[in-house]
Amino acid sequence: MDTSKKLGRLCATALVAIGLATAATTAAGGIASAQPPTSTTMTCSSLNPLFWAPSFTWTVTASSGASRPPGGSVLEPSILLSGNNELPVPPGGLFPSIGPNWYGTRLFVDWTNRANGVSGRSFSDEVALQQKPGIPINRTLSGAGTVDFTVTVQTGAGWWLINSQNAVCRGTITVVPA
Repeated sequence: MDTSKKLGRLCATALVAIGLATAATTAAGGIASAQPPTSTTMTCSSLNPLFWAPSFTWTVTASSGASRPPGGSVLEPSILLSGNNELPVPPGGLFPSIGPNWYGTRLFVDWTNRANGVSGRSFSDEVALQQKPGIPINRTLSGAGTVDFTVTVQTGAGWWLINSQNAVCRGTITVVPA
């Protein structure tokens, strides 16, 4: 047998061995079980509750973190939210602007932890009479693991409940132990 045929058989044997090793690793859960990131940034839109003002596009960042439950002293694995929208910041002045361009905001998070099958809904603090709405403080005590979630940002005229408009963002992150 000549050298080129031996080299060809050696390469074919090596490729078969690599293919079998890859299949075994994938079947054992090695490569195929990639974890979602520990944070994600999403955008979602809604109409403005003030009919004369432009629509909202919210940018919401969800990150793995830890927070204390109400009345608790121990930190628990949580989804932490932050974000903003593209509305212009009102001009500064000696007195706050008194007029019809105030907003109220709250949000809630529906979540399911794939690791333990637990799901729930968390509500944020409610803020009112803001000239530029933002993401209120939210504590989503989801536990550690891969968590699917839906964030709903409710924005109203003055208070979140007046002509409330919803922006909905969805994502998945890995929440790490506290």
